[in-house]
Amino acid sequence: MTARVGVIGLGVLGRPVAERLLAKGFDVAVYDVRDEPMAALKRAGAVACASPAEVAQRSEFIMSLVSDAAQTDDVVFGESGILNTLREQAVFIIGSTLGQGPVQKVAQALAERDAETLDAPISGGYLAAHDGTLSMMIGGQQSVLDRALPVLQAIARTITRAGDVGAGQAAKLAHQLVFSLNVMALLEGLTLGAAAGVEASVMKEILREGIANSAVLGLWSDLGSRWKGMLKATTPGVTPPNMRKDLHLVLELARELGVPLYLGTQGSLIADAGVAAGHDDPLL
Repeated sequence: MTARVGVIGLGVLGRPVAERLLAKGFDVAVYDVRDEPMAALKRAGAVACASPAEVAQRSEFIMSLVSDAAQTDDVVFGESGILNTLREQAVFIIGSTLGQGPVQKVAQALAERDAETLDAPISGGYLAAHDGTLSMMIGGQQSVLDRALPVLQAIARTITRAGDVGAGQAAKLAHQLVFSLNVMALLEGLTLGAAAGVEASVMKEILREGIANSAVLGLWSDLGSRWKGMLKATTPGVTPPNMRKDLHLVLELARELGVPLYLGTQGSLIADAGVAAGHDDPLL
């Protein structure tokens, strides 16, 4: 029997994830606050739902890919949230990067309704979501992960269990710390090379052939402008781009654990100041 899968949040990751699940033959229900992605996925064969509650009513597995903890709370605990319509033994998969506390709160509430939670933050971005090559860091029971594997394998190439609920978030934040500093280091290296008269294209080739090569550099032609944009200054009060938001969560976790992050602290300050754009190819 085809598994029924719900996807809530049809943004940069959610829409291609839902499209991928449809292509793999799953019965997919979707919800987003915006009409356009809902209409597009309905044309592709998904069931467009009026609320997260309706998605949960239809689904054995529900994947949430909304932006932050506040939106996740609304998906779960809100007036039209999933909490009162969940099927018994349903699996709620949290693909967002939220930090440990929010996912553990959700997991406790769902356990009281005989439902399961997988803490499953995602790495890879739009291109990987489109191609089904995402990486997922999992927090949750192995038996629950085993049940969800057919769904996760349809969208991800790498699925690694880090531990219990909350461990996936910790692993993702550690990953984001390294990734964000890698982006900033690459921009500073290109800036330094450019200032000394080395063209960006030449500098990149030198880095590719040296020990400083990285996956970030390999993806730069496709995603460099997006990453660079995440480090530009934004208007106060505007929701920060994901890279900056994740760095804030990194530092919050480090403070809770008493772990000093000297580079992470400086990187977060640089990102918040909007001065990490650096110099690269003119088109970026």
